This record gives sequence, structure tokens and C-alpha cells, in this order.
Amino acid sequence: MSNENGSILLVGLLPNASHAETLLNNLSEADFDLNTVSVIMLDVETRNKIAKDTGPFTGVHPERIKETLLKAGLSESQAGLGAGALVQAKVIVGMELPAALLSAAREMFEDQSAQILKVG
Repeated sequence: MSNENGSILLVGLLPNASHAETLLNNLSEADFDLNTVSVIMLDVETRNKIAKDTGPFTGVHPERIKETLLKAGLSESQAGLGAGALVQAKVIVGMELPAALLSAAREMFEDQSAQILKVG
């Protein structure tokens, strides 16, 4: 399932900021557009050091992530899992990308121990 502009939303839950930073570096090296990537974590100062406020969750504050994930099409349980994980210093990464690039991006997420919450 894709949205109106033909892109797919990939949302993953990463163990920590270090994994998120490595994922962003890997995506950048593979020529993915990091402006299509959102990084959400409770420690906004650390997030600002590793990522810009861009992508599908631009401007979303961590305390509003459950509502945002629900609007993005995640189930109640997935959205709750994501919101609860932030409290444990985990990181949510959301990315919009063309369907043709989904397999490569998903592999990069999984290489960084991401739990995939949504594809579509």
C-alpha cells in the first residue's frame, strides 16, 4: 500500500541512538535522501546531533508519537509499542521511499536490529 504520491512508509523501532545514527549513515552512503527520514527519540538534543527534523514525522514531539503513528496507519498495539519504547531510550525511524527501494531500505533497518512496525 502506498500513499497518494506513490511512496511507501517504512517505520522501524531501533534499540538506541547509536543504531539510528549508523542506519542514517548507511542510508546516506547508499544515496537515500535523508530528507525523507524522521528520527523520533525522547532525547531531542541527541536527535538533533544525528538527524534533522525532516521526513514523514516532521515537527512531531515524542509525547505525541502514539497519535502520530495511529494517523500513519499503525495499529493501536504497534503505536503503543512505539510510544512505550521511546521511554526505554529506543528510537523510532520513519522513512518515505519509492516502492522499488523498499527491499534495500528494509534490509538496512534490519541490519541495525530494527523491529519493523509498518511497511505500506
